[in-house]
Formats: sequence, structure tokens, C-alpha cells
Amino acid sequence: MSENLEEIASENKIVVRDLMKVYKRGQKEVIALRGVDFEVSQGEFLSIVGPSGSGKSTLLKLLGALDKPTAGIVLYDGHSVTMLDDRRAMLYRRQKVGFIWQVGNLVPGLTALKNVTLPMKLAGAPSKISDTRARMLLDTMGLGPRVEHKPNQMSGGENQRTAICVALANNPELLLGDEITGELDSETTEMVMQALKMTNEEFGTTVINVTHNPTVAKYADRVLRIRDGLIEGQKHTLYGDITEIDAKGRMVIPETMRQLAGIKKRVVLRATSEGLLVSPLKTDDENNDNQATQ
Repeated sequence: MSENLEEIASENKIVVRDLMKVYKRGQKEVIALRGVDFEVSQGEFLSIVGPSGSGKSTLLKLLGALDKPTAGIVLYDGHSVTMLDDRRAMLYRRQKVGFIWQVGNLVPGLTALKNVTLPMKLAGAPSKISDTRARMLLDTMGLGPRVEHKPNQMSGGENQRTAICVALANNPELLLGDEITGELDSETTEMVMQALKMTNEEFGTTVINVTHNPTVAKYADRVLRIRDGLIEGQKHTLYGDITEIDAKGRMVIPETMRQLAGIKKRVVLRATSEGLLVSPLKTDDENNDNQATQ
């Protein structure tokens, strides 16, 4: 029985289905995401946890329309993010999404105030309105006394809280964070994460934060764990375990599935009315072994 994707999209801010990303490295292919499914509700704070190389950052870029998937879809308010052309993707990022990175959110030569007003000016907001909102955001984050300080005059925690203000400048509905506490000590990490949680609760902003730190993940309403490009414990709504087919048509079957199906080196493929049937090929050696045990 197929799922009603339109109904699911009407009940969630974000819906991700069958999301795959394959990068080419010369003649090789690197599979970053292997078919990811999940939903995020309006105003939710979601943490995505996983080790380095698990696909966290790739997933975040696809959610923010900074990259396009090899396959699958991302729906935002029922509309496909993955089908946006370059111009519409830029408008989506500018109007709907705020980004916080581990480093590089701030312009070194600008004060905290000017860093926060910059995205508003780029969006065409009047200077007086931009200045008022920037000061409000900085005050909310406890940075009122630092408005005229440049990044090199502030601590790591102050810089990251300023980065949250930059991300919130154009009042985005979605905030995406990528290892934002990766270079901070535990005390500063707590301060930054409390600021992010406050942003979620007071502004109603939907937050998705990727991290390798379980302590950071606990600030979220819900935690998803990703490993080797798959959400741990995930079963596809329709098809069970997820796999992928590379550019040469080769299908990767997980080891557990091969063991359950008794598959070794070769399989028999049969097209049926319900799809493709994959079954183990019985070799002469296997047939002989079976006869010897009878």
C-alpha cells in the first residue's frame, strides 16, 4: 500500500523521501546518502547525529538547496526543493533558510552589528529597519554590549551567537546548523546551544542541527542517527531495506540481506508485475552439496 505523500506533506514542514547523493571522484563514485526518509514538523528542533563522513553535512546542503540530490525529493511546505532552478533556489535560501556553520559565518572586517545587518541589506531591507532588528537580535542573544566589536575582539561563543543572529536576520522559517559547536569548549558549547534552543522556542523557528556530539544533540526535541548514508534503524515505507544502483547499473545488496536471502556471488533477476525479483543462483557446486546432504 503506497503512502499518501500529499497528506504527509500537509502535516509536516519538511518531508524527505528516498534521498540519495553520489559524488564522482575521478573514476570512482562515493555514495554519501543511500536513500534517506524522514519528516520534520513545524517548529521542531531536530538533531542529526553521526560520525565524520556519515552524510550529515551532505544532507544539510540538500535541505538548504545548496546542492542537488542524485535521486529522491525534499518537500518544504509541500513544494519540491530539489526541483528548484538556480534562481529559485537562491530565493528559497534567502527567504526561508538561515545557515550556521562551524566557521566562516562572519565577515572579519565588520562589527557584530554590521554582520547582522548585511543579509538584510542584501535582501533590500531599509537601513533603519535592518539596524533595529539587528540590535534586537543581538540583545536577545546577550550581545548588546558587543554590537561594535569585530569577530577578532569577541570570544568563540560570542562569535557563534552573533552567527545565529546573522542566520536569523531575514526571519527564516528554517535554521540549519552544521557542527556549530565543533571548535568550542564545553562551557561555551552550552551557552551557544541554549541560545539556539531559545531561538527555537521564542521565535518558533524550525531547527535542524547536525553534530557528532551526543551532548549537543540532547538539546533537540528529537534525535536521528545517521551512519554510512542511512538513518539507523530506518525501513523504507514501501520497500523495506534501501539500496542503490550505481552509474553502471550495479546494485549494492546489504550484507544482512544477502545472508537472509542466501545470496553469494550471483543472482537471478526476474521482472514480475510487482517489480524486480532477486533470487540466489544455484551453482553446480551448491547443487552437489545439497544432494550430498540428502
